[in-house]
This record gives sequence, C-alpha cells and structure tokens, in this order.
Amino acid sequence: MLERVWDRWAGRFVESQPLSPGYSDSSPTDSFSTPTLRPTHHLPHYYAPLSSYFYNYPEPSPLTTSDEGDSSPIGYPSPPPPTPPAPEPQAVGSHYTPVSQPPAWRLNYEIGTGGSGTVFLENVHIPGMKSPELWAVKRISRTLPNFTFKRYEAEINNLQTLARHEWFVKFNSTYKDTHYMYIAMEYMPMGDMSQSFADGYRWNESDTRVVIKQLLHGLAIMHKEGITHRDLKPENIFLYLPENQTYVLRVKIGDIGTSKRIPPSNCSTYLKTTTGTQGYMAPEVHDTSKPKTNRVDIWSLGCVLYRMCTGNLLFKDANEVFKYFWTASSSPLALDGIGFSSPYVSFLRDILQPIPEGRPSAEDCQKKAWIMSEVPGPEYAIGTDLHRRLSKINHQVPNVHSFRKMVANQVVDSSFVP
Repeated sequence: MLERVWDRWAGRFVESQPLSPGYSDSSPTDSFSTPTLRPTHHLPHYYAPLSSYFYNYPEPSPLTTSDEGDSSPIGYPSPPPPTPPAPEPQAVGSHYTPVSQPPAWRLNYEIGTGGSGTVFLENVHIPGMKSPELWAVKRISRTLPNFTFKRYEAEINNLQTLARHEWFVKFNSTYKDTHYMYIAMEYMPMGDMSQSFADGYRWNESDTRVVIKQLLHGLAIMHKEGITHRDLKPENIFLYLPENQTYVLRVKIGDIGTSKRIPPSNCSTYLKTTTGTQGYMAPEVHDTSKPKTNRVDIWSLGCVLYRMCTGNLLFKDANEVFKYFWTASSSPLALDGIGFSSPYVSFLRDILQPIPEGRPSAEDCQKKAWIMSEVPGPEYAIGTDLHRRLSKINHQVPNVHSFRKMVANQVVDSSFVP
C-alpha cells in the first residue's frame, strides 16, 4: 500500500512504501521521537542510547515561509521540526551504558563495601572492546541517609571531567534503577597503597618520590579544574605495575565521591563542610568556623608521605593536630637524623604548614628541589624490594582469565573500594 510522504530533498510529497521492519518513527529505547531513523535493529542493547547519533534530522529546508517572502510551492507544508532529546534518562561514560536499560551484570562477586555502597567485580566484553575487561561496579542505595541525587550527579560530573587524564581511576559508565545508582569504574587488581604497609613495611625515599610526583600531577589537574579531593589517603591511592615496563610503578587517584567542585573563577567560594579521614585531615578542616580550600589536599599529601616513609600515622587524632598547629613554629617535626635527605625534610615541612596559606599549591610543589631531583633509570622506576612485594600482591588477585573460576569458588581477596 502506497502512502504520501514529504521528500525533503525534492521539496514535495511523493508516494512511497511504508517503512520496513527495522525502521520506526520512534525508538523504544528513547523518550522522544524523530521524523526519520536509519536502521537500528543491528545495534546491541549496550549501545541503545547511541541510536540518537543515527537520527536523520531534517536540514533547514530552503522552501520555508518567512517575512521576506514565500519560496514554497503553494500547498506544500514545511517539514516538522525535530523534537529535542529529553535530558533524562541519559547515558554517560566511555562505553555509553544506557541509564534506562542496564546491561546484564550479575553483581554476584563482591570485592568491597564502603560507607556509600557495595562494590562488585564484573567481567565485561561489549562491542568496541578488543578483549574482555574487569570493571568495578559500585552500587549505591538510594535510601542511604546521606544520599542525594544532586551529590550523585556531582560525582559523575567530576568523574567525567577527570576521565581523560591518566592519573585517575578510569570512569566507564553509570546507570540507575528504582532502588540503586551504579557507577562502573576501571578495576585496579593490585588494590590501594595501604596493602603495601603489611608487616610494618616502610618505603624508601626514592620509591616514595615516584608516587608523590604522580600524585602531584593528579592534584594539579584536579585543582585546575576546580575540584578538591578532600579525602586523599593511602586507601584512595591505587597502584599498578604496567606490563612490559620492568620495575615501573604507576599511580592513580580514586574515590572522588567526597570531592567538591569550586569554579576557579569564583575565588569567594570555599569548602564549608567537614569531610575527610582522621589522621589525614588538615587543621582547618576540624574548625567548622574556618573556610577550606584545595590546600587541604596538600596537607593530606604530607600525611601520606610521612606514613609511607615511617610506617606510622603522623597524627592519631584531632588533639594531636591542634597541638601541632599551635607549636609547629617552635617545635618542628622531628625528622632530622632519621635517614632522610635535607630536600625531603624541607619538602615535608613545606606541605605540612599549619596555616593553609603557607602551604604551596600542587604546581608549586612540582618545582620543589626534592621533586625535581633527577634519578637514574626509567621514569617512575622503583627498587627491587618494593617491586617484589607489589608483584606478589598482583599475583594473588583476580584477573580477566581467572575471574570465572574465582566467582565459582567465591574467593574474595581485593581492596578495591572506589
């Protein structure tokens, strides 16, 4: 049966066969319709929202009526304008997992539980991937007392902003359902830095500098984007040994759920809430009457550095922090005579200044003598002792080849809690 349809190229109505299967005037996976679609029946469900990129929106027709004159043949209507896509639901992430149609994840292999949700390990292989990957999927209950959709959106926005940089755990995808929000991240098999402290292990100064240099790259990018982490600690610093790079250690910053964005142009806006982990929180964070800036991350970096080299927390509670705050000028940290170089001691004292205005920025820290000192060998190379320790950890955790067997046996041994 023939029907009359508007041909936007010919500028007139023509007789045509009805649309064949695989074509439609509206997509079942989208909340809006369009005049014409290319075939979408071949698209896998993972890429359902990508159908929006296949819409053939009518181009502005030269045959339209305007105040300057009518160039349309009499009786021929102009094509209807396309309906703009609705803002929600919306797919985000590097693999465009649809919010309204979550993939068939099993969520049956738990690798961690944090204050904001439970983390599962998933074996993912979708079109576009050269090989399967393991993703860490954080499930966040929408009934949590401190959960707000605004906070969730802020975390996603920050993850997307940082996703293109190598210094952060990669953000893959997100979606939501009636009861939960899901955030899929890159899985870091070796886990976080805290595991390296087992058996009282202490990092040597050279290996420590390898990590601090990379953390400063990440913090400089975050702060330039107007994002403050607010909870930098060993548990949020992830390590990995790149393949085919002997004795090289790479670092990524994770868990930016507590991060806060302040536009760089808005210098009058400060962080006001008390957020962080005891032992790594700057003095001003404990004082609710004082504003906070991204210098809280620099203080936390100093606490991480001290922990790496000594194996101990610098401050056990807020009282010790306040004691240091009032006496730092008269009784500096007792770091002399314990085997650290003078540039190291100077760097640590600079970033642990009790007054936030006295601490250098992340970019200024990168210019310090201890950071800029040249070390022979490949960039980010570590010693054999630390490499041996980390390699042992790396061999004990799931990988894409052993994952299926480990799921069957339900052996859980990982510290990834994004």
